[in-house]
This record gives sequence, C-alpha cells and structure tokens, in this order.
Amino acid sequence: MKIFPKNWRIALIRTGCVIFLLVIVRLFLFQWFQTFGMSMEPTIHDGSIVFVNKMAYRIKPVQRGDIIVFRTSNKPYVYFVKRVIAFSGETVEFKNGILFIDGKQIDEPYIYEKGNWNVNPFVVKENKIFVCGDNRLIAWENHFHPQISMKNITGKVIGYR
Repeated sequence: MKIFPKNWRIALIRTGCVIFLLVIVRLFLFQWFQTFGMSMEPTIHDGSIVFVNKMAYRIKPVQRGDIIVFRTSNKPYVYFVKRVIAFSGETVEFKNGILFIDGKQIDEPYIYEKGNWNVNPFVVKENKIFVCGDNRLIAWENHFHPQISMKNITGKVIGYR
C-alpha cells in the first residue's frame, strides 16, 4: 500500500504554495472576526462573523458610515467593530439621540431606535476618528473607544453573518 503518490514532491510543493497563499491573504488582504456584545445591533448581532477587507483604506479613504474593525493600542490587542461617525476637526454632538456634526443634523438610516443620548459638543482630535455602535439604546457611558487612531484601523467590514 502506497501512502504517498508517485509524484509526492510535486504534491508537497503545491500544498506548500497553497498554505503560503492562504497566509498572505490572511495577513494582508482579508480576515474574519467574531463579534461579541450588542453595540452594533441590530445591524450586526452578538456572535456574528464579520469579513474584513484589510486593503480597503489603502485604496480609498475612510468614509462616514463605514463599518470598520479596529484594535486597541495596548497589547494584547482587542478588536472592536463600530461605525465611522466623524473625522478629525469635526464637532460632534447628540441632542435627544439625534447626531449633529458641525451643527448640522446627520441622517443615520442604519439607526432604528435613536435612544435619548445628550452629549455636549466635542471636537474629534487630530489624526483620530469618532466611531460608535448602532445600538443607541445602550448608555453613552458604556461605549468604549469613541475616538480612535487611524493607524489602529484593521479594515472595512465587507460582509457579516
């Protein structure tokens, strides 16, 4: 009984190439994450799998409304999924659950229940973005990392299940 095929060297090289390509794709192009928590509900549910394009923001800039994955600054890294709300230099305010950026009301069609957040105006710091979950029924105080560094963005969520 033969365990290895006649051309086992070719099979070994092909297997090695496939593994190498999968590692490259995982490190530089695409990655998936499992979500924990309710901050993005009802868009993304607790325990969902999100598929992330790690090259998206090397091609075009981050857009308001994008859902992103980012990491904390300290090791061991913790990853979060949030929606991009505002950029450096913009003034953010919530009045009775309604978002205002630079004094203009912003339509958020992805929000089903606005909640009742009242947050005094603040300016997004330089080289940072303001992110927030879609579940606005959770108290403002319970939202972590509202301003994150651009360098901590892992990529853009391109699918979820």
